[in-house]
Amino acid sequence: MYKTEANRIIVDASDIDVKATIECGQLFRYEKTENGYSVKSGRYSCDICSLGDAVIIDTTAVDYFVNFFNLDRDVLRAKRELSRFPELAPALESCGALRILHQPLFETIISFIISANNNIPRIKTIISRICAEFGDVFPTPEQLAGVNRRQLDALGCGYRSQYISDTAKICAETDILNRMYAANTADAQKMLKTLSGVGQKIADCVSLFALGRLEVFPIDTWMFKTQRVGMESETQTRARLMEKYGAHAGYVQQLLFYYYAILRRGQV
Repeated sequence: MYKTEANRIIVDASDIDVKATIECGQLFRYEKTENGYSVKSGRYSCDICSLGDAVIIDTTAVDYFVNFFNLDRDVLRAKRELSRFPELAPALESCGALRILHQPLFETIISFIISANNNIPRIKTIISRICAEFGDVFPTPEQLAGVNRRQLDALGCGYRSQYISDTAKICAETDILNRMYAANTADAQKMLKTLSGVGQKIADCVSLFALGRLEVFPIDTWMFKTQRVGMESETQTRARLMEKYGAHAGYVQQLLFYYYAILRRGQV
């Protein structure tokens, strides 16, 4: 449950685990503060902190962050439904109401291209440098398409510079982003994988964190290490887990990632 006031959203603490939601690998534009986190998305920002039985989100873009934090979704119901899977018990007990964010599509595509073979501090730094070039706002496809590869190299993008440049141009010159929103998940992923630097994992992450397709299960190093059965390939592990967890597959993936990679620090 939540309520809104002028420049503020007040959420029941039981409805959002702030640390898990911010640090579970779906978001890169955030910084820890004395009381919580400062979060940026697109051209908007908010400060979020826990205060007793409530979580306070201070922002001038109230409607934007209600949508961004997906506050109308009943996460507690999802956790109750997943409690029938005994193998999820440690993650469900360790994580509070982790929420899958609803992030801007183009920003999510570029952010996860940058994330390939990268670590979170460096990903955050590169994205911050790109935003700084546009007044601390994430650029539009048209704006980013106007940045040449040499400039992207100088911002630390490395070999991803060409991927970013090519993808920005496609998104600026076509209606592919609008078509992704309207498409079913399979077709949206086919379109995503036509973009430079986007393979299955990035397509899954974008589908989950921007398009809200909760049936996908991104397979990263942690998921393959902890969820693989026998000699399964990544494709086989992904397919099995998507079938098993159905409409909650993406939510399960984030719970497990946070549990293994963050809370247990890789101690499998």
